[in-house]
Amino acid sequence: MALGKEIGDFTFKQTSATYAEDGGSVGVNFDGTATRFGTVLGTLIARGEPGAKQGSCSWRSQGFLDNGDSVVGMGEGAWQETGKHQWRVRLIIQISDGQIFASDGRLDLASRSFSGKIIEWS
Repeated sequence: MALGKEIGDFTFKQTSATYAEDGGSVGVNFDGTATRFGTVLGTLIARGEPGAKQGSCSWRSQGFLDNGDSVVGMGEGAWQETGKHQWRVRLIIQISDGQIFASDGRLDLASRSFSGKIIEWS
C-alpha cells in the first residue's frame, strides 16, 4: 500500500485525559471536525515508558456526517516528540464503511490541540 495525495484535514481540541496507573499510557479525548467526517469525537491512546520521547498509539473515533449518518474509525500508529510539548502523530485509520486513510498530525500539549492532514491510502 502506498500513500497518496492529501484529501483533507482535521482540527481537534482536547476535552480530557486519563492516565494509566503504571504511567505507561494516556488516553486523550478530542472533539472537532475532519474533512469528509463532519463533527468527530475521538480518543488517542499513547503508549510508552514514563519519560519516553516516542511510542505507539491507537485512535478510536466516531464521525457524524452532514447527511445524518455516522461512521467509526479505528487506527494504529506512532507518536514522537518533535519539540517542546509537541508530538507528531502518524496513523493508519480504517473507517467502518471500508475506507482506509493515513493521517499525519501535530499534537500541541500546551494548547491542547491536535490538527493535521488526511492522506489517501491505496
